[in-house]
Amino acid sequence: MKEKFYRFMQGRYGVDQFSRFLLILAIVVLVLNMFIRSALFELIPFALLIYTYFRIFSRNIAARSKENQKYLE
Repeated sequence: MKEKFYRFMQGRYGVDQFSRFLLILAIVVLVLNMFIRSALFELIPFALLIYTYFRIFSRNIAARSKENQKYLE
């Protein structure tokens, strides 16, 4: 199973600092949603998670690397 995952991830961008930041931000917004009930706070974490997984599984390594470099600046 592990080998299948490694083969699946070959040629994909993977996790970087920006992806980790987006995941943490999604968790923070989910926690805030427990205290501040808002439709916006319900949608934002899911949008962040979708974008994060898009970045992780992306094959456009140059574009994802550029995004990460902008985040690190």
